[in-house]
Amino acid sequence: MSRYNSAMKKIRILFVIPFMNGGGAERVVLTLLSHLDRQKFEPILVMMKREGRYLSFIPGDIEVIDLKASQARFAVFKIIKVIQVQKPDIVFATLAYLNLIIAMVRPFLSKDIIFIARESNTVSVRNKREKYPRLFDWLYRKIYKNFDKIVTQAAYMQNDLVENYGIDREKTIIIYNPVDVDDVQEKALLDKRVTLAKKYNLLAVGKLGYQKGYDMMLPIMTHLDDSYHLTILGEGADKEKLVLQMKALGLESRVTFAGFSDNPFAYMKKADLLVLPSRYEGLANVILEANILGTPVVAFNSPGGVGEIVEEGKNGFLVQPFDEAEFARTVEKARAYDFDTQAIKEMTKEGFAIKKIIQEYEALFSVVKGA
Repeated sequence: MSRYNSAMKKIRILFVIPFMNGGGAERVVLTLLSHLDRQKFEPILVMMKREGRYLSFIPGDIEVIDLKASQARFAVFKIIKVIQVQKPDIVFATLAYLNLIIAMVRPFLSKDIIFIARESNTVSVRNKREKYPRLFDWLYRKIYKNFDKIVTQAAYMQNDLVENYGIDREKTIIIYNPVDVDDVQEKALLDKRVTLAKKYNLLAVGKLGYQKGYDMMLPIMTHLDDSYHLTILGEGADKEKLVLQMKALGLESRVTFAGFSDNPFAYMKKADLLVLPSRYEGLANVILEANILGTPVVAFNSPGGVGEIVEEGKNGFLVQPFDEAEFARTVEKARAYDFDTQAIKEMTKEGFAIKKIIQEYEALFSVVKGA
């Protein structure tokens, strides 16, 4: 590392990600690709397969390497080869399966390369949903230490890795997710076609799967009267099951499944309240995005970083997991509460604005390479 001379060359970073689907991890990577200082850094994007809803958002000056691998296990040797050919200074990976693969192959690659993982969720909770949870826990304990640095989005996630997987705390760093204030605010005004019901509008945004807890949100609606309407933005494996549940609960006129939107901000701006019934989270980007538009949130205080960004009575309210009746009462409380929308915007901008978070990532990349 001492041989590295920042005056001689830029820091070359390979960002490795499976696809460009509509998730929070992908949005964070896109933000880094868009805003890293090109005078200091040379970012390159490596994708398992070049597909996904966010492809059009990749900056035009970014080289994209398509491994043409449909599944992570088919990408192992291709990842090794691309790292050997590209000779990066840093490899930055996010999302669980790829992180584990890169941790496995790291001993076979140059020791001059710095390997950084970004964890997008609370590992001990997420692993319980894997087909072989004990195997995944074992892998995290044994091979995750191969990374030089691990970025977590919240202190809760950091402590989870340290206490449950024996990761050296010195190897971890907390960097919150960034919110692109200007981009969110501009896009929120773009889509004039977005209309919500003429009721008190609740909005949920995220993949239709177990983690996001929509199977709990639908029963929560039965505790609220007809003056409330819920719009759910997202697609996922559980859609059919959730639609059947909605019909069984008689909520057809009170719940709208609006599908995926690449501009959820127009909905966030018009909604009265963001609801987040997740069973676990990393750091929920949707809270930050809604808050930067002045929209408050009611969320379960589930494992992860939600409790670190929701301040009671300031930008929303937290509910003890997983009390559906209490969640409904808290929604009613939020409706009657006089939130200071401008204060919500300012506190979000102060803690999570893109400039601040990008500076933290640039400092990390520079320090680990001794620049």
